[in-house]
Amino acid sequence: MNIRKNFEAIFLAAAALGLVASYATAAARPVEVVKQESAILIDSTVHVVVVKAPRLSVAEKAGLK
Repeated sequence: MNIRKNFEAIFLAAAALGLVASYATAAARPVEVVKQESAILIDSTVHVVVVKAPRLSVAEKAGLK
């Protein structure tokens, strides 16, 4: 079966099936979303990392390659 030749028909069939499914489920009861409890912060300290180093010059950067 040459799919490229029949791709338009396959697309239209899939679109029609999606339209029918959408119409059929439009009257269905909406989904109820249950609100979950929010996250509880146990450790309130923030860890900070400080890096003290000089920046590389252009020549040093070129030497790394």
